[in-house]
Amino acid sequence: MVKFSAVLIGCGDIGYLFDRDKKRKGALTHFKAFRDSGKFNLIAVSEIREEIREEIQSKYGIPAFGDYKKMLKEIKPDIIAIASDDETHYPMLCESLKCKPKLVFIEKPLALKYEEVKNVIKNFKKEKILLQVNYTRRFLKEFDEAGTFIKSGKIGKPESAVLYYSRGLTHNASHYIDLMNSYIGETEKNLIKISEKKGIGDADSTVSFDLIYKNGFEMRFIGLNPTKLAFAEIDIAGTSGRVRINCNNEIEYYKVRENRLFKGYYSYELFKSVVIDFTKALPNAVENIYSALCGKENLKSSGENSLKIFELIKRIREKELCRN
Repeated sequence: MVKFSAVLIGCGDIGYLFDRDKKRKGALTHFKAFRDSGKFNLIAVSEIREEIREEIQSKYGIPAFGDYKKMLKEIKPDIIAIASDDETHYPMLCESLKCKPKLVFIEKPLALKYEEVKNVIKNFKKEKILLQVNYTRRFLKEFDEAGTFIKSGKIGKPESAVLYYSRGLTHNASHYIDLMNSYIGETEKNLIKISEKKGIGDADSTVSFDLIYKNGFEMRFIGLNPTKLAFAEIDIAGTSGRVRINCNNEIEYYKVRENRLFKGYYSYELFKSVVIDFTKALPNAVENIYSALCGKENLKSSGENSLKIFELIKRIREKELCRN
């Protein structure tokens, strides 16, 4: 079996800390996902915090750099994983091009601006370097099954979707824009911008907006104030069924049945609930990377998908607020 070398930039929460001193199956971090895979050699990391660098070097014997540029200059890996703050993504992607890896795996968002995303995709394509973005739900069978349920007509004609999110249009809502693009499609839609709130930084506010498709399907994103409260919900309703992704990491499936109290009327009735196992997302993403490098399958969350997301984000940012 061919093994590929990998380096990691950023050893914060999703880079390293979520799995720190945890004994669990699966992984919530890039560090554990690559180390557990058996198909990659994690040969170096970079992290600005000295205590974390020292811990990784002492515990795992992996070289840890304080400067990612120095690491990339000294080590020429096959894979670069980037798990740093959003604002660092674009310069790190540009720097990664210089050492010509086979693939870069980056946390979402790809960048913060539409023009940056376009530039990254163009340059990576030119250099024939693969680019995968960690839109987590692309790597989980529970979300695939929900999409199949919707697209197969099991909920009838989709009529509306309501989505709650917080912590930035680009940082968090992009997850759900990507998901809804795959579930409902990307046909031209009318956009109504409703309100704008603080996000997790000056460059990424949280926006509430409506999308109305040509076929009449309506989608509403409701932005909440910034918090680390893990609250995100999606409710997709159709003429004969409904799919609800709740804040307890469960996907609920409903069918339309005759109301038990009021004869001649109907209501949604829950018939199945599936727990989402997020510990499988990063390991699945790493397996997909390996298969793509071996020419066995396509990337499940390529950079090109981000371009579609950012085309909509750009429209939302530029749209005037709806005034009564």
